[in-house]
Amino acid sequence: MQEDAHKWNKRYEDGFMPTEPSPFVLQACAYIKESFPALSLPHWLTQEPLVALDIACGNGRNAKLLAQIGFEVDGVDISSIALKHLENLAHINPILADLDNFNLARNRYSVVLNSFFLDRRLFAPILACLKPNALILFETFIDIYSHTPKNDKALYNGELEHIFSPQNGFSILHNETYENASIERKATYPHIVRFIAHYTQKALNK
Repeated sequence: MQEDAHKWNKRYEDGFMPTEPSPFVLQACAYIKESFPALSLPHWLTQEPLVALDIACGNGRNAKLLAQIGFEVDGVDISSIALKHLENLAHINPILADLDNFNLARNRYSVVLNSFFLDRRLFAPILACLKPNALILFETFIDIYSHTPKNDKALYNGELEHIFSPQNGFSILHNETYENASIERKATYPHIVRFIAHYTQKALNK
């Protein structure tokens, strides 16, 4: 944990990390608002708050957007420097944790966002932490030529469709792969996937 924490603290101290919301998350807001009409209601009319999880939230560029549209947000990250940007912000709960050892609460989240982070050990806990009608949002690197999990930094082709499948109770709302525009990372990670799935909780019989 200390090695990873030091690496990410250094990156945020150097100021090279983006601060504006991801265009993908901005786009996903349309799906989110359609799935949760209660977001447009005054808080006093809603029975309980909708809670979102931002995995590896960094400086909170996406967590802030989710809070603005009406969610209570748990933002988890290993960088204490990054999480300072979220201190004392309304509707955001910054959590300093190593995701290798972090336990996700079961049946808690209406939205789970995974942006440019990959840990396949979290797939099962993510499935368990979703509430009925939840949305799962992924934006990360993908190896479109691979069909096995040989790369721990990039998804393999079809991996998200397999995990968040109709057999597991999901319907896929958006699935787009595009070329990485980053000159620095394009040679290693030439493609990025943007993926949204709705947890219907109506699993098909296998």
